[in-house]
Amino acid sequence: MNRPIVRLGVVAVVAAVLVGGVTLLSPALTSAGESAQAPTRPTRVPLDRATFVCPESSYVSGQTSTDVAAVAAPASVDGGQPNTADGAAGTPEARLAVSSLGTPTPVASVDRREQVATYAVRKTQTPPLVVTAHGSVAPGAVAGQLTRTGTGPLRGLAETPCSGPGAQFWFVGTGSELGRHGRVYLTNTDEGSAQVDLRLYDEKGEVDSDAGRGLTIAAGRQQVVELDKLAPTSKHLAVAVVAQRGRVSAALRDDAVKGETAVGVDWIPSATPPAKEIVVPGVASGDGERVLTIVAPEDSTASVNLSLLAANGSFRPADLGDLEIKPGAVVEVPLQNALRKQAGAVRIDSDVPVTASVRSVLGSGSGPHDVAYTSAARALSGPAVVPDTRGGTGRTSSLLLSSPSQQAVNAAVTLVAPDGRQLHTSRVTVRPGSTVELKVEPPKGTERYAVVVTPDRGGPLYGTRLLVENAKDGPMVSSWPLATGETTAVRPVARADIGAGIGVEAPRDPIFH
Repeated sequence: MNRPIVRLGVVAVVAAVLVGGVTLLSPALTSAGESAQAPTRPTRVPLDRATFVCPESSYVSGQTSTDVAAVAAPASVDGGQPNTADGAAGTPEARLAVSSLGTPTPVASVDRREQVATYAVRKTQTPPLVVTAHGSVAPGAVAGQLTRTGTGPLRGLAETPCSGPGAQFWFVGTGSELGRHGRVYLTNTDEGSAQVDLRLYDEKGEVDSDAGRGLTIAAGRQQVVELDKLAPTSKHLAVAVVAQRGRVSAALRDDAVKGETAVGVDWIPSATPPAKEIVVPGVASGDGERVLTIVAPEDSTASVNLSLLAANGSFRPADLGDLEIKPGAVVEVPLQNALRKQAGAVRIDSDVPVTASVRSVLGSGSGPHDVAYTSAARALSGPAVVPDTRGGTGRTSSLLLSSPSQQAVNAAVTLVAPDGRQLHTSRVTVRPGSTVELKVEPPKGTERYAVVVTPDRGGPLYGTRLLVENAKDGPMVSSWPLATGETTAVRPVARADIGAGIGVEAPRDPIFH
């Protein structure tokens, strides 16, 4: 039996306020004339603080290293905040800082927008890293981590955005078949404990696993859950992380081996919640498997229609266009024959809510392979920032930009040095219903830079940054989902409660129902 995921509106709004750091002042009693001028509905205000968790600080000398980078989006999306190091009166001082979980002392920090705060993990047993943004660098701030492992079962590139605290996350595309491992990282940066349910779905429907329910994550702690222990026989898995109390940051890492050969490791991006219309961008070009995974978590069978957005436009793949997915089930759909080595995106229309991901496998023969995941995403509503992209010999980066619109969409692509200098700006046009693969070419000698994609007015734009390293034993690959950073937070309406302390319940604002 599927359990609908519902949170009371008041909890969702309070969570949004906590993320944004908006201070709610105690209201004074007002006269009838004054109350007429008071706000009657929650309002949005510029974000003045944000927190992001980078889930795993892996380091093995000579084998594995992890790098964390954080940056605030260009000042054009700062919600009216000044682009200065000092906050305005009554606002926090501008600071973007990286620190270890449970340790307030930063290991790296910057105080201006477009400057990148970086930290290289070079010690074993380093705790997860937490990025905090305050003041004028908070709106549009983003952080990410990139791990490179040269040998062993985790060989490859593994990259993920560092996620903020939330009440619900969806991950699609892992599994527990032989040689494959999925791990869910749950981190609590708040001052109170959180209680979390993991709701699992596989090829047969919802998985009955009490071991994933009622997990308590203490304040300032992290818990890692191995999915092959919760669902050891599930070939294809989707996971809903639902905080029943408090908030957590969640991430999922997937890795696989065939015998003793590594065949892929990466973080699966959090997908948009199930909906009747979704887009999964970032299907890589070239040889290898391209596999779409869809979950239909509702109690009704899903009738699903697929279309692919490729270089020459949108089309429905033969024999794959229409699917029936039973309630709670997860299905896989191969795309490589339909795409014929083209980069692309998947548009999904369903009569009941679904969500999805795509797995792109690079490598050939019996040697090591690597994998990149992309998930159902939201269209860009403003600049999207990739805080860390690598240049140098043997590395290539590309942007996969897609639009399901019936009109062309233009975007500006800006490369930014770690010190905030703009290195290069170019423009790209995505034709109606298509995908463009744009090679990112930084100035010669540039080893590290941020990428900013700014859409113009027009139809919706979706995208992914793909990073490929041509290692001696085979390719390594990772992907970054393009997303517009949060710039505002919700401030709820404050009303005087004259019944406080005497057992009288104050009336509730209808927006919270």
